[in-house]
Amino acid sequence: MMSLIIDPELIEEGQTVVLGLSGGPDSVCLLFELLESGIAREKIICAHVNHGLRGGESDGDEAYVVSLCQKLDVALEILRIDAAAQAKENGLTIEEAGRGARYEFFDELCEKYGEDTIIAVAHNRDDQAETVLMRILRGTGTDGLAGMAKKRKSAAGNLIVRPLLGAARGEIEKRLAEYGETAMTDGSNSDTAYFRNKLRLEAFPYIEEELGLDLKHGLVRLSENAAEDKDYFDAVVEEALDEYLQTEGDVPCVCNTLQTQGTSPSVCLPAELLASVHPAIRHRLIRAVFREMGLEKDIAAVHLAAADSLLATFADGGEASGKRVEFPRDYTFGISGKNAVFRAPGEVLPGWKPMRKL
Repeated sequence: MMSLIIDPELIEEGQTVVLGLSGGPDSVCLLFELLESGIAREKIICAHVNHGLRGGESDGDEAYVVSLCQKLDVALEILRIDAAAQAKENGLTIEEAGRGARYEFFDELCEKYGEDTIIAVAHNRDDQAETVLMRILRGTGTDGLAGMAKKRKSAAGNLIVRPLLGAARGEIEKRLAEYGETAMTDGSNSDTAYFRNKLRLEAFPYIEEELGLDLKHGLVRLSENAAEDKDYFDAVVEEALDEYLQTEGDVPCVCNTLQTQGTSPSVCLPAELLASVHPAIRHRLIRAVFREMGLEKDIAAVHLAAADSLLATFADGGEASGKRVEFPRDYTFGISGKNAVFRAPGEVLPGWKPMRKL
């Protein structure tokens, strides 16, 4: 057996793996590495999404994936979509629409293949460096510096792992050659109209060659350090939620627990708790509660500052009860009695009025 360049500890014995197989070098290498690691062929389910964006090239990728899976005797599931149409219909970028469709497909396959099914995707070390730089340039918070996690949960609660995250793109290409396989090349990867491609093809070479810096190494090291800090704060937040999450109290509404992911009309925490903890913890608590209620992104500094202002009014003994601030997608945060109340869209207390429109 070859020495593996994947992290095999991310996959437990007996798990079924839904592998996102685009047909490119990374995902093809990951397929060979999984087989080389000793995972049984019947435990690998390849999942290919034809986004319909590159005409004949997209169809060629699909044909290659079909041929490869037949040759290696592994199962293959295919989804065909019109990513451009979905993006237009839902007000998304093409990249957002395609990503959303892929992970929804992966989740559907996890449900199809049953318990102990996980998702494996082929992001690598270079992808990690690019992701961190993109986030820095767009103004990320400290958690964003952690980049992509080796493992996380999907929207449906399925485990997603990135076994190649520690391998550089050059290592992957070399290993693929050792397997005697030539993967497909996505022509859009050379289009600098895409922000990531512009960084990869222009910014990284300039900084590394002209300034003599190993930018990728530095960014990956930054992500690893940030990930350690994020893990610590996540543990503190989880402990606080376990201790203080209220399922009943003096709020005239139903306050559900976080176990009702995505369906909870309201969640309550003691306002005194939120007002007294350090902002670094408070903001993570607020994000964590809203994330479990279904608001996973788009919470900006202005929303957190408005919540801080309302909590400061409460702490100073001012008129805070019955007031609220609006978060993205019609989620709200407000004070009722001694509770801070997080509400999903459409769930409002009679007589509540927003403090400010954000």
